[in-house]
Amino acid sequence: MFLETTTRPSSGANLYQPVLSWNRKGLSMLTGMSGIYHLALQWEYAFAVSGFKVFNLDCAIRFNPFVITEETRKRRIPPESLLENIFVQRAFTPYQILDALKTIANNKSQDMIYFLLAPCKQFFDGDVQEEEGRFLLDKMLLILETIHSKNIPILVIESMKYKHPTFQNFFPKLAAASSDLWELKIENQLSYLKVRKKSIPSIETLEENAEV
Repeated sequence: MFLETTTRPSSGANLYQPVLSWNRKGLSMLTGMSGIYHLALQWEYAFAVSGFKVFNLDCAIRFNPFVITEETRKRRIPPESLLENIFVQRAFTPYQILDALKTIANNKSQDMIYFLLAPCKQFFDGDVQEEEGRFLLDKMLLILETIHSKNIPILVIESMKYKHPTFQNFFPKLAAASSDLWELKIENQLSYLKVRKKSIPSIETLEENAEV
């Protein structure tokens, strides 16, 4: 059963708070109708400035380095050294996505945070048969559950807006597998997060080191 905790920020910085206290053990997800990829990149900045490496598996050209460099400019931090610790791999077919996730599952890297950007759409586009897409999505979920079981920190960033029946059937499974689930809401130009699921927080958080 999902929680219904709402965090209404007095400033944009508060949108960092849920991920700063994330226990970084396994699978979690950020979702919403809009704005989620921009927020995810701001979270990547928070991790990178705290000394973590960040790996993006970008499935729909959602990675935009200028969002991160804008954060560095706001705080007068040289962007070059920060960007050296942020990696991007693109995957545009279901099989490329599955292969990349298998690599992540089999090669845990110290101090690496993984971001999976917009993975689902590739499984129900026009080039994939509906039955095949459902089968491959279930395979992706199995790999993500393996990643979760190994406590590899991975954040799935996925929109809620798709009406395709394959997505509507799969999304609740992905949400159920996630230990933390945040929904970004934007109303009257105000952004806030609803905490739909919450794991037990880790004793060690980013808050001591993050310059956000």
